[in-house]
Amino acid sequence: MILCRPREAIILAGGLGTRLRSVVDDRPKPMAPVSGRPFLEHLMDYWVNQGISRFVLSVGYLAENIRSHFRDCYRGCSIEYVEEAVPLGTGGGFRQALQNTLWKQQYVTLVNGDTWFEVDLAQLTLDADKSRLPVTIALKPMRSNDRYSAVRIDKDNRVVEFGIKSGDIGLVNGGCYLIDVKRVAEVLCKYPNKFSLEEDFLVQMASSGRVGASIHESTFLDIGIPADYYRSANVIGAQK
Repeated sequence: MILCRPREAIILAGGLGTRLRSVVDDRPKPMAPVSGRPFLEHLMDYWVNQGISRFVLSVGYLAENIRSHFRDCYRGCSIEYVEEAVPLGTGGGFRQALQNTLWKQQYVTLVNGDTWFEVDLAQLTLDADKSRLPVTIALKPMRSNDRYSAVRIDKDNRVVEFGIKSGDIGLVNGGCYLIDVKRVAEVLCKYPNKFSLEEDFLVQMASSGRVGASIHESTFLDIGIPADYYRSANVIGAQK
C-alpha cells in the first residue's frame, strides 16, 4: 500500500538558543523576528503549503512566548503543545511529543524549529515509501561546507554514517524527517530521560540500517548563529 502524505508534524521548538542569545535574548529561538514576523510563523506557513494541517510543538525554554502568540490554531491548523518540565535534549523532547500525542496516521513529519529547508513533502513521502524504514531523513547537498558534519549513504540509499568531517562537497542533515510513529516509539523507550536526537538516536538507528535518505536540492538555512540569522530575511523573502 502506498503511503499517504503525512498531514501531522512535530516541530522541535524547545531549545535554549544560546548561540543566538547575543542578538535575540528575550524569546525562544524559533520566535526570532524575520521580516517583522516570528521565524516559526514562516516555517509553519511553508509546511501548511506542503499539506500539514496539525502541528504538535515541543516547547521548553520561554514556552509561554510561543503559546501566547499562536494559542491553539494557526491558518486553520490545530496546534498542540508538549512542554518539557526540565530540559530533555532534542531526543527527549521529540520522544515526549511522539509518545504523548494520539496520531491519526502511520507517519509523522518531524522538523527543527530553527531550520528553513524547503523539503518537498511529496518526494520525502515517496522516498520513505520505497524503503519502508522507521526513519527517512531529508539531506541537503552542500558544495562548500565549513559548518556542518556530513552524512554518508550506501547504494541502497540508507544512511550508514553521521559526523563525517568535511569542508568540501557532501550531504548534510537538513533537520527534517519522516517518522514511523509505532516503530520509532518502541525504540525510544530504551533511551534515558535526556538524550540527543542527532548524536544518540539517529547514529544508533543508522548503525543498524534503519535510516533512509531523501535528497533535496533546495534552499536550506539554519538560523542558529547570528550570521545566518541575519541572512534569513533575504533567504525566506526570496522564496515568497
